[in-house]
Amino acid sequence: MKTKDIFSDEISKFIANTNYEDIPQEAIDIARMGITDFVGVALAGSQEDLCKILQGYVEKMGGNPQASIIGSGYKTSTYQAALVNGAIGHALDYDDWSMAFYGHPTVAIAPAILAVGESMGASGRDILAAYVIGFEVCACIPWLVKKNHYDQGWHITGTLGSIGAAAAISWLLKLNADQIKMSMGIAASLASGIRANNGTMTKPLHAGQAAANGIQAVLLAQSGYTARENIFEVERGFIKAFGHNEIVDWKEITKNLGKTFIITNAEGLLIKPYPSCGGTHFAIDAVLDIKKNYEFSLDDILEIELGVNPVAELPLIYHRPKTGLQGKFSLEYTVARALISGPVNLDHFTDEMVNQPEVLSLIDKMKWVVKFPMPSQGSFTEFDPKSVLIKLKDGREIYKEVLISKGMRDNPLTPEEFKLKYTNCASKALSNEKVTKSFEMLSNLQEIED
Repeated sequence: MKTKDIFSDEISKFIANTNYEDIPQEAIDIARMGITDFVGVALAGSQEDLCKILQGYVEKMGGNPQASIIGSGYKTSTYQAALVNGAIGHALDYDDWSMAFYGHPTVAIAPAILAVGESMGASGRDILAAYVIGFEVCACIPWLVKKNHYDQGWHITGTLGSIGAAAAISWLLKLNADQIKMSMGIAASLASGIRANNGTMTKPLHAGQAAANGIQAVLLAQSGYTARENIFEVERGFIKAFGHNEIVDWKEITKNLGKTFIITNAEGLLIKPYPSCGGTHFAIDAVLDIKKNYEFSLDDILEIELGVNPVAELPLIYHRPKTGLQGKFSLEYTVARALISGPVNLDHFTDEMVNQPEVLSLIDKMKWVVKFPMPSQGSFTEFDPKSVLIKLKDGREIYKEVLISKGMRDNPLTPEEFKLKYTNCASKALSNEKVTKSFEMLSNLQEIED
C-alpha cells in the first residue's frame, strides 16, 4: 500500500468488508431514526411547488419504473427517484443535520438507498447498514477538506453527500474494493453544490443530485467505468480541489474507521425541531425561554441584540428576507417569528408570513453583535451558540444564551416529540391511517425482509 493512498484504500476496504453484524446497535437505531425523519419531511416536501416541477421534469424524461417518488407513488428510474426524493426531503430545511458532516447527510444518502433498495428488493437490515456506511464515509471527509470547503462557498450536502451516497450504494450492491475506488472517483467528479443558492429551490436540488450522483457513480463503476483509484489523495484530486493544500495525516483520519462510529457521537446525527437552518435554532430556543419566563408585549421592545460568532453569517445570509425560503436562512426572521408565534413550524415559512408588518417592525429593531469566539480552523464539531438580548422601553434588559439547542444529542427530541414531528409532516400527504402505519413500519425497519 502506498502511504499516499491510505485513505482510498481504507475507505474501500471499510465499505467492502463491513457487515450488518459489525455495526453497533446504537448506530443502527440512529440510522432508523434518520430514515424515518427523512420520509416524514419528504412527505411534507412532496406538497411543495418544487416537487411538482421536478416530477413534471421526470415524467418528460421518462425512465424504467424502478423506484417510487415519495408522496405520489409515481415510479421512475432509481436515478430520477433519488433526484426528486432528495430534493423534496430537503425542500423545507426540516431534515436532520450533522456537526460532524457540517451539512445534511440523510437527504443525500437515504434517497439513494431507498430507490436502489426498492428496485432490488433489499431488506430493512440492508437499508440500515448501507445508511451507516454512507454516513461514516462522508462524515470523515470534512476532517480532510476542513472548514475551507464550506467557507469557499461549497454546499457540503451536495459535495460530500455525493461521496456518501456512492459509498452506501457500493455497499448495497456489493462492489469489490477496486470497484469502490472507481465509484469514489466518479462521484468526486460529479459532486457539486453552491451555497449562494441557499433560499432558492436549487439548494434542495443539491441533495437530490447528490443521491442521484451516488447511484450513477456506482452503476458506472460496476459496469467497468474507470476513474482515479486515489481521487482523494492524488495531486489535483478531491481534497486539493475542494479544500486546501496542507499536508494531511491520512493514517490519523482513518485509524478509527470501522472501530468507532461517528454517527453515535454527540456531533453525529441531529434531528431538527424547527424547519429552518440549524444555526437559527439556538436563537429560537433563547426567545422561547424568554417568552416563558418574562411578561412583555411586542410594542414594549426597544431593541434586540442577536449575539453570534464571527462566521454565523455564512449560512444566515438573509437579513431582510423576501420569501419563505429565504426566511429559513434568516436569523432575524426566525427570532421575530418566535417572538410573535412561539415555536416555529412549517406554516410560518410562506412569503406572506415573512412580509407581515409586525415581522418587519421587529426586524428593524434587531442588530447583530459578535459575542462568541471564532471556531478553530478545521473544526466541524464546535457548535454555533447564539444569544438574544431584548431591551424594553421600561429599562428592563432580558438576556438568554443558548449553547446546546433543542435537537442536539445533549438536548434531543423526546420520542413523543419525534413521533409528533413525523405525524405533522406525513399528514401533509397521507391519511391518518397511513401516517400511523408508515411510522410503525419505519420504526421496525430492521424486521422488513423486502
